[in-house]
Amino acid sequence: MKLFLLELNEFNIELLQKAVERLPVHNIRRLLSFHRTKTHTGDQYESDFLEPWVQWVSVHTGIPSSVHQIKHLGDVPGLQVKQLWEKLSEQGVTSGVWGAMNASLASSRDSLFFLPDPWSASETAFPEELNALLNPLRLISKNYTNRSNSSIFRQLQGLFALFAKNGLGGCFAKQIPLLLKNALLFRGAHFVFISALDYLSANLFLKYKERYNPDFSLLFLNSIAHLQHHHWHGHELQPGTPLAYGFTVIDQILGKIFSHLGPDELFVVTNALSQKNTNEEKPWILYRQKDQNQFLRAIGIRDVTVEAHMTHDAHLFFSSKEAALEAKRLLESAHINGENLFLVESYPEEPNKLFYKILFTDSVSPNAIFTVGDQSFRFFELFQLIVTRTGKHIPTGDLLCNQPIFSETIENHEIFDQILSFYQPKMAPC
Repeated sequence: MKLFLLELNEFNIELLQKAVERLPVHNIRRLLSFHRTKTHTGDQYESDFLEPWVQWVSVHTGIPSSVHQIKHLGDVPGLQVKQLWEKLSEQGVTSGVWGAMNASLASSRDSLFFLPDPWSASETAFPEELNALLNPLRLISKNYTNRSNSSIFRQLQGLFALFAKNGLGGCFAKQIPLLLKNALLFRGAHFVFISALDYLSANLFLKYKERYNPDFSLLFLNSIAHLQHHHWHGHELQPGTPLAYGFTVIDQILGKIFSHLGPDELFVVTNALSQKNTNEEKPWILYRQKDQNQFLRAIGIRDVTVEAHMTHDAHLFFSSKEAALEAKRLLESAHINGENLFLVESYPEEPNKLFYKILFTDSVSPNAIFTVGDQSFRFFELFQLIVTRTGKHIPTGDLLCNQPIFSETIENHEIFDQILSFYQPKMAPC
């Protein structure tokens, strides 16, 4: 028995339906003909738990966030329960996991290959050769505001060698001129690179799936979530717009997947949670430090190791509990326009570690000043505006399946048990 779980992060199903009406995306049309299940979570937007790196942990563990308590990217080493592929391994079910968010290989002995998300610094890829993909992804994701970073180019040779070894050298080479062309067309917008990475990553995943033939396959793709957060405007599906471009790439990936599915393979597509459009709401602006280390040095925090996360947050690691407490005090003293600039959290079980993220989301003048203790700084010398958000998380989602095996409505963490039950021996009738 084979099951393929495509984690199409945060897609909005109504937007996919509009894409089918307005664009030649025949594979998305086929996907929308599948059996549909509505999913939901009890977490609300005002909580710190309505985030994909929380909700996917719920999907992967079968328990809600109120129980697993994983709140941030990179917190998965503290997970106290087993993930889906670990539970399947206990039954002798083999797996291939690719890009699962906030996940670890952990105790799974029957995972034939495992590629962690690029923000989980504690994880490495298996087999080792996949680190040729993971390392540049990790470098890009943690330094995407620093366009001068040249380290990525030193890793392209190993990345190309990995694709060539798997018969995808031509695919990789064809993407380079397309990437450059579309980067020029869309003025270097991040979604062009994210969509290209989804496409290349999916092609390589399918090669590994074909070679290792796991019983359970998982592929995580993030480009739709990014596009909805950044480019979901009123003209979003006109030809030549970012969303139209992104949906076309996803349609191509789905076409590749459909051609690789076995005749009886169960194909499940879900989003963990969805987004709604925010064009009519008060603008919510995402800022990020231009360079995390430069920012911390400027305000007086040194001898720190930074693990940047997906958007506007990071983990900080210090040599002592006292240094962490002093850094926490400094960061909590940061204000702009009379408001706190950061949320800062300690880890009682790890006193040398801090989590911090930017809280401030209002617009500011070009000459805006922020303060830290008795120091003052020009905001845009150390920060930059990333996006005025066009989509925000909502507690409902969707699951699409090519067979009617899921309930019509479930909580997202219940996907776990329904997938496990697929592999349970079926009792013969009396």
